[in-house]
Amino acid sequence: MNQNKNWPLLGCGVGLRSKHYPVITSEWPEMEWFEATTENYMDSGGRPFHILEQVRARYPVALHGVSLSIGSTDPLHPIYLEHLKALVERIDPFIVSDHLCWAGVGGKNLHDLLPLPFTEEAIEHIARRVQQVQELLGRRILLENVSSYVTYRHSTLPEWEFLREVAVRSGCGILLDINNIYVNAYNHQFDAREYLRNIPSQFVGQFHLAGHTDMGDFLFDTHSKPVIDPVWELYREALGQYGQVNTLIEWDEDIPEWAELSKEAAHARAIYGKYLNAKPRQSSFQPNHDSGSSSPNDFVGDQKTKTAQGFPAKASGNDKRLSLSEIQKEFHSLIGPGEDPSRSKEIPLNPQAGVPGKERVSVYAHGYYARIAEALAEVYAAVKHVLGEKMFSDLARAYAERYPSAEYNLTQTGKHFSEFLKDPGVAKEMPFLSGLAALEWRVSLAFHAYEGKPLETAALSRITPEDWEKANLVFQPSVSILNSEWPVFDIWKARDEPVENIKIDMINRSQNVLIFRRGLEVHCALLDPAQYQMLKGLLAGETLGRVCEALGEAFTAELPEVSNWFSAWVGLGLLTACEIPQKNTHP
Repeated sequence: MNQNKNWPLLGCGVGLRSKHYPVITSEWPEMEWFEATTENYMDSGGRPFHILEQVRARYPVALHGVSLSIGSTDPLHPIYLEHLKALVERIDPFIVSDHLCWAGVGGKNLHDLLPLPFTEEAIEHIARRVQQVQELLGRRILLENVSSYVTYRHSTLPEWEFLREVAVRSGCGILLDINNIYVNAYNHQFDAREYLRNIPSQFVGQFHLAGHTDMGDFLFDTHSKPVIDPVWELYREALGQYGQVNTLIEWDEDIPEWAELSKEAAHARAIYGKYLNAKPRQSSFQPNHDSGSSSPNDFVGDQKTKTAQGFPAKASGNDKRLSLSEIQKEFHSLIGPGEDPSRSKEIPLNPQAGVPGKERVSVYAHGYYARIAEALAEVYAAVKHVLGEKMFSDLARAYAERYPSAEYNLTQTGKHFSEFLKDPGVAKEMPFLSGLAALEWRVSLAFHAYEGKPLETAALSRITPEDWEKANLVFQPSVSILNSEWPVFDIWKARDEPVENIKIDMINRSQNVLIFRRGLEVHCALLDPAQYQMLKGLLAGETLGRVCEALGEAFTAELPEVSNWFSAWVGLGLLTACEIPQKNTHP
């Protein structure tokens, strides 16, 4: 692994978002590069990955992760690393990055970019883990500075020195988020220029620019607005410090139309172009520990109360110095689902703008439930449509409490939702909801499934009649079936209609549904009882002969031609193989 390899200088890009897929894949607009959120593509073999491959064929792509959790004291997730490596090898991104933070502990994931204490223990811990990741991937990664809303009293370094030391000791690069520097300078009252002066240019491979939301006594990093003028000014300061650096416009919430996003990128490009011949300035390796006591600079703005400091306050004699593991467990107990905050120990947090640190932690607690609700809404659109926004939101929060996430990917957090909806309190009023959720979960699985090569008709002609009885049919991973005592297929089809217009007979309307993907589109179709039973047996691995025998026993009336079903499955590409046991030639 060549840790001294420089990243190619490409210019200004934007995040790859599903809202813009139609414009990008039809117009292939002028754009230097795209950044893809790693988790959106690493577990998907469907439309998202297909789009990413198309984009990668025409543009350079960077992969930016949110779930590596490099600072957690839990072991690095082996499946995550395996899937990350596979995606990197398939896409060959010019940059691979994640965040300098932790996302969960104790086997539970809070799906957030949680702040670390700036200590020697944390640096050593993270450096070892970064080296492990870089050895696995065979390349240098970038770590991004995150926005934060609390700081720890027993930190021994300012944020910029912590970030720099992680890069120095691990050999990783730095993704410098200019907006996050501005947000943290405001929230914790330090000099943003001091931050830039203390990050060596040789480590910086990328900039992020984004918008944030002013919450009154703190700034919240929402990525939901245009970049504000003071952040543009800080960007100019950064370009003057480092010279030209690959720059990305991040916009993840309230995503605008493509024209507005590309206009924001053009603004960045115009500023970027003015620094073509800028030479990186020598960084300062001696941070000004008194910077927190200076008056706010142009990049910070006014606050009602200025109590937090850029350089951490000294721990008092009564503070118990908690280990990194202890801090994460106690932090989790304050915001995690199913936890009792009153039982948590006192974490040594600095006050933030006059608000006790423990109170400010609630910002993170609210974020967890919001992200779970968003993930559920994306999968369970029909359930949400039937319930309405308020009831769905309440159920999503209750679900998040009952089933704390252990997944690294948010799309997987809803896998117990159908079971959850069997709760008597919910099922009494709407007993069909569990079946509807089960259907939507299967649709989601089909959407992301990795498909195999369809079985060719020519291969079937070589199978002898006597072998057919012993044959095992292998279906595409997207194929599944569902039996419900309610007409969930009809309800699912009506998910885009106004609720008051949906008129479905619910009495004695059981349905069997086939779910599959053809190309990039997921389809659902009703099955009669006989075909459902046949598919149930075949999907369970039973031989064709045994399934046909069971059908004959179960259905005394004349059955439709099984060959017609088989032909339809082959025609739809639902089969990948017809396996015949090999004859034993040994005596």
